[in-house]
Amino acid sequence: MFGLNAFELARIQFAFTVSFHIIFPAITIGLASFLAVLEGLWLKTRNTDYKTLYHFWSKIFAVNFGMGVVSGLVMAYQFGTNWSFFSDFAGSITGPLLVYEVLTAFFLEAGFLGVMLFGLNRVGERLHFFATCMVALGTLISTFWILASNSWMQTPQGHEIIDNQIVPVDWLAVIFNPSFPYRLLHMGTAAFLSSAFFVAASAAWHLLKGNHSSAMKKCCPWRCG
Repeated sequence: MFGLNAFELARIQFAFTVSFHIIFPAITIGLASFLAVLEGLWLKTRNTDYKTLYHFWSKIFAVNFGMGVVSGLVMAYQFGTNWSFFSDFAGSITGPLLVYEVLTAFFLEAGFLGVMLFGLNRVGERLHFFATCMVALGTLISTFWILASNSWMQTPQGHEIIDNQIVPVDWLAVIFNPSFPYRLLHMGTAAFLSSAFFVAASAAWHLLKGNHSSAMKKCCPWRCG
């Protein structure tokens, strides 16, 4: 196809998948913490603007979360299809790191997501706030493990190659590899900045369209219209 071999097609397909996928986790990470802040401010001040914003952004968060999970599953399958040799060669490290992410982050998010989205009028306020905080914590833990895996692929250490397969010998060295702190800081900062601009841009659009509610003004750092 177009003179491309299977390797080049696999790279193009994976590049498309990961480029589409990263949009949703980047927004989800920041929005989860933003929702925790909004609910905390509502519980502290009882200002209904914060509750209104919480309901507004929780719906967008739910869509982003769902799209991130679905596109992430496609990417996970491509590890075994497009890059089967690499998965066989380095799966003893990349596999467990992804499992740690599922066990410590995804299960935490999934366990409290239902309470967060549908439990505001069904559980106590403190329990609901706790659920929101746990979902936000889960997104940060997920970031930790995914960046540990990706960073190890860039700056591998803590392993040996035996019979043409990678064998981990020091998990702390694997996780905290040389590029991990910088890449984690970079991704975390990018996610929060992306979410901040996303929230501000949405509020600015509403203000420009004539929605000058006090709730929207709280989301936009400047006056529009």
